[in-house]
Amino acid sequence: MKTMGCVAFFTAFLAVPLAAEPARITTVTYLCERGARVEATYINAGDGGFAVVGIEGRQIGFEIAVSASGARYVGADPAQPYVWWTKGETAMLLHGTGDAEAAILQECRQQG
Repeated sequence: MKTMGCVAFFTAFLAVPLAAEPARITTVTYLCERGARVEATYINAGDGGFAVVGIEGRQIGFEIAVSASGARYVGADPAQPYVWWTKGETAMLLHGTGDAEAAILQECRQQG
């Protein structure tokens, strides 16, 4: 399943039309409750945005989604409904959709 999520993510990334300006790639490390360390790589290209989040030995691909506040990324693999939500220097990882969303990691704070 891990491979399918990354394959779907990179397929979506390759489908993004080339923008006039090059994609911006940024990697951020977060420290969450229970001492969990999360590394997120953000790829902003034209109108599209993507993230690859590394947590506990696995990588999850995300696509930017509509958000009223902060940046909300939804899992690129519909079989694994993860949500990565950032605002300022904080982030959280959720699983599920709609009212069934449950926090997996909260209180993630950007390091450095």
